[in-house]
Amino acid sequence: MKSSLKDNLKAVPWIHNLGRSVKNGILDLKAAAGFLAQRRKTDATGPIRVGFLCQFIPAWSKLMPVYQQMLKDDRFQPVLICVPSNIENRELVGDTHTNDTYDYFVKEGYAEPINAWNQGQWLDLATLKLHYIFYPRPYNDFLPPCYDSKLVSRYCRICLVMYGMSMTEQIIDTVMERSFFRYVYCYFAESPYVGARNRKMGRFLHGLGLQKSVYKGLPGMEEIAAKKAVASGAWDFSQNSFRVIWTPRWTTDPALGGTNFFEYYQVLLDYARTHKTMDFLFRPHPLALENFKKTGEMTAQQVQDFLDQIQSLPNVSLDSQKEYFSTMWGASVLVTDISGIMPEYFATGKPMIYCGSNMPLTPSPHTETMLKGCYTVYNKEELFACLEQLAAGEDPLAETRQKIAAELYGGLNSTPSLGILEELAKDREKS
Repeated sequence: MKSSLKDNLKAVPWIHNLGRSVKNGILDLKAAAGFLAQRRKTDATGPIRVGFLCQFIPAWSKLMPVYQQMLKDDRFQPVLICVPSNIENRELVGDTHTNDTYDYFVKEGYAEPINAWNQGQWLDLATLKLHYIFYPRPYNDFLPPCYDSKLVSRYCRICLVMYGMSMTEQIIDTVMERSFFRYVYCYFAESPYVGARNRKMGRFLHGLGLQKSVYKGLPGMEEIAAKKAVASGAWDFSQNSFRVIWTPRWTTDPALGGTNFFEYYQVLLDYARTHKTMDFLFRPHPLALENFKKTGEMTAQQVQDFLDQIQSLPNVSLDSQKEYFSTMWGASVLVTDISGIMPEYFATGKPMIYCGSNMPLTPSPHTETMLKGCYTVYNKEELFACLEQLAAGEDPLAETRQKIAAELYGGLNSTPSLGILEELAKDREKS
């Protein structure tokens, strides 16, 4: 009976909207109380202690410049807190005895990373007495319940640098989930536009000065610049000077940008088979193949056949390396769908082919500007013609692309990470 009444009320739009507004208002008030309680608990002496919750390694490149700048600044005391990557729906899956993230940071030579999952126990973040903590992604479902943003916001100021650019309005609506962002103290937005979107979504807490959304640039661009002269092992197979990297997304859901994987994976394999003077590096999103098996869009055998075809072709390889900035510098052109990797590759100044689709996607203002410097194709014939044009040395959008990259990113010599440090230092002075 209760369920039926609830469903009937939802069917009346104004009642449903009113109920949602009231619920959000109550949750905002509770969040405000948590922020105020956290302020009273924060120690205002000594260096600024900043935690980096490390878990999704491909996102670390967006925060690494901030961490590295803090290591050189006596005002800050940064610490790395390593959370296992194998968490789904807030629970560990598979191997529960190791911490792959911790092992990665140890192997990479980072000084004193903290193992958040040690001997079957989660580290109590409150014991670290942090002033700020950067989260790797705005998704509580990939974290244990004790690291839920709501809980942590009661004793530490949560900061967020997004792991990738939200390229469409649909992605922004999906990613900027209020249940997470409600508890973020400072959102270092990836563009002025999404910063304004977050201020509008959280107008109550922003109005009280308990939250803020600021744009300081994209710190990940610093890491892109640093990797320009670094050779990528992903291209070790390559024998040709013209190199194509393909980066399809992980889901067919239009709300998350969709993917061109199914439209182009066999097409590109067949093309590579007959064009031996080009090298192809396939880099699907890390979640793609497992997700396609999980959704039933591919069988395990179909995935294996795909991998076997790649293995059989001398001019095709699969890139499974965690770091990809040096790989981008080694490419001649990127073929992609509406992916968060687009701005990072675009900043290199190299040509990019965007595979358009019939999905109902509304590009963000940032994406619309960037697409003016991209080659847009809608089928395999247009894609092949564009590849052959670029392979022949014809790149008519080169000048346009350079101008747009300078407009959007200010060049790869900028240091957005310093802006983030100064924002936190200024914030500390006001506390």
